[in-house]
Amino acid sequence: MSPITRSVRSLLENAVIAIAVVSALLCGNAVAQDAGQHAQDPHAAETTMAMPNEAFFNLQYEHLVPHALFGAPHGEAAAAHGPAWLAFYNVNAAQLVALALMLVVFGVVLASFRSRGSPWIVRVFRGFCRWVRDEMVVKIMGEEEGRVFAPFFLYLFFFIAFMNLLGMVPVVGVTATACVFVTASLAAVTFAMMLAGGMQKQGVVAFWKNLLPHGLPAWLVPLMIVLELIGLVVKPFALTIRLFANMLAGHLVIYSFIGMIFLFAKMMEMKFYAWGTAGLSVGMGVFISIIEAFVALLQAYIFTFLSIIFVHQARHPAH
Repeated sequence: MSPITRSVRSLLENAVIAIAVVSALLCGNAVAQDAGQHAQDPHAAETTMAMPNEAFFNLQYEHLVPHALFGAPHGEAAAAHGPAWLAFYNVNAAQLVALALMLVVFGVVLASFRSRGSPWIVRVFRGFCRWVRDEMVVKIMGEEEGRVFAPFFLYLFFFIAFMNLLGMVPVVGVTATACVFVTASLAAVTFAMMLAGGMQKQGVVAFWKNLLPHGLPAWLVPLMIVLELIGLVVKPFALTIRLFANMLAGHLVIYSFIGMIFLFAKMMEMKFYAWGTAGLSVGMGVFISIIEAFVALLQAYIFTFLSIIFVHQARHPAH
């Protein structure tokens, strides 16, 4: 076995162990959280017929709220579990799982370049990499700059795609990009690259000067400064809300269909024909899940594509 093969094998083994550990944390905490909610919820001991209608949906939507795996975010619980800044959330664990999966997948893809013939799934990921590089990055930024920025945008695309798709796995059950703090952090990185890249390419003074169209009347300059600064900040804000809202909305719809199973069972007084509405709700939930799989890849594409455009515009102003 060659040294390269051994190193790739070691990398994959470590990544698999990391995935297993983090997944165990997620699953164990999900069970504990459900047990804690069952104990604390005033409707936990009630039967379906006794629960208020809104409880069927609220209990489902609670799964979309980020919660701490260890540490406490605030309040009296912080003193018992540790400082607030040590809190580690389920969305953080989901991000680590996505990173570990990327190490596994692209460790295999990297090794495939040194061997003859590759499985079809490896060729699919290699094709995705070429497509992101050639059809997204290089096509917008040009050959020279595109090859410089391609590694970052490849990472951004697959990181978002893996997080989105992980939310479709029942065992994980956590969509990190359905948390606004995660999408805001990703958008902040793009915003930092816009500012740093623009100032590096144009110069610090020229970058801020070129935000304004040339030849403006003096009386219009103060207003345009405000508008251009707002336009600069709106870009990462739009990235944040677009990804967050789209990923959250799909899960809200799926959980709503789950809640409707119990709602219809109560409305029909648990009669045998309530199974018909349950089948319809499950079918619609499956249908939305299939659409969500497409949306997961589409939103990764949109976020990455807009980030490429924003960074390129910051480096090459139109006026």
